[in-house]
Amino acid sequence: MSESMTRIWRFCCSLKLAIILASLATLLAMGGSLAIYARPDIYSGIDQLTLADWWLRTGRSHISQTWWLALTGALLLALGLNTACCLADWLARLHRRWRKTGEYLIHTGFCLLVVGFVIGHTLGFRMDRVQVFENQLFPVSPWPGTYLRLDSIEPVLDKSGRLLDMINRLALVRGEEEVARATARINHPLQYRGLVAVPVSFGRQARGFRIFHPGLGHLELSAGTRLTFGSAQLSVLRFWPDVAEGGDGTIRRRGGRLNNPAFLLRLEGPGRSWQGWYLPRKGLPYPLVEAGIRFWPTEPLHANYSILTVNRDPGSGLALAGGICLLAGSALALFSYYRKRRTGDRPDIR
Repeated sequence: MSESMTRIWRFCCSLKLAIILASLATLLAMGGSLAIYARPDIYSGIDQLTLADWWLRTGRSHISQTWWLALTGALLLALGLNTACCLADWLARLHRRWRKTGEYLIHTGFCLLVVGFVIGHTLGFRMDRVQVFENQLFPVSPWPGTYLRLDSIEPVLDKSGRLLDMINRLALVRGEEEVARATARINHPLQYRGLVAVPVSFGRQARGFRIFHPGLGHLELSAGTRLTFGSAQLSVLRFWPDVAEGGDGTIRRRGGRLNNPAFLLRLEGPGRSWQGWYLPRKGLPYPLVEAGIRFWPTEPLHANYSILTVNRDPGSGLALAGGICLLAGSALALFSYYRKRRTGDRPDIR
């Protein structure tokens, strides 16, 4: 190796460089953490997404406020590279430096943590507080063709009604195949190849109404329902539990609690086609009455749902290995230090 390359290599392995990089990264992170509290409009979603997703959606468009985060990341990557160079230099002289195994296990652990963090935040995903209804499929959008299915949910309450736990019978479906199943609780998630689905809350929401038709009896009217009345077919395109009606007749969703419900309907029949809103409080729209369709809502239909946090971290295995290396290296370094102190061994190793 030439003299110039040797100097560059020594610089990359320098302890002084490591101290400078670590100090700058620490100072930037400490100062930047104050900016997080000062600008909640920018940083409010940073813990609900991976850093890569958050940066693409929010961070880069507010670079004057988020520059410190990019610089901190660059410094940590440089520190990881410095640590990797030190580790490679040690491995090249292993027969002379075997006594420092503990210290370099710590180096290995830090490198694995950095690589695992980068992989997790670039190739992984986070879906915060997703609403999964009972007996329905919820698409895991970053994994096309993969769905979460909630078979049942059973809240566990104490005598005062306080929530103690939630028993969620979850399944992960890919295509037509069920690839994972678990009885998930608050501290017992469903896990599959780095994907973790954790229940955090639950609820009950109106999904439609039971109606009475003079000729057909009791029927269900909910999103996705198709009803046949003679030669006409009525489809329910959408149901909202609570809406607000504008002065121009536009319908806007207002909330999830049952108050002023509305159905978006489509009527199709011979020589007839109509699409519009049906608000039970206002009665049947004229096109339905004209087609001879009459029914009355009798009671609301409800659906249970679970609120889940769904994450996937493909770097978690590397991070776990890094943590084990850090613990083992720290224990070995402490053991070696006190052993040398007891025996008076002070080798001068260069």
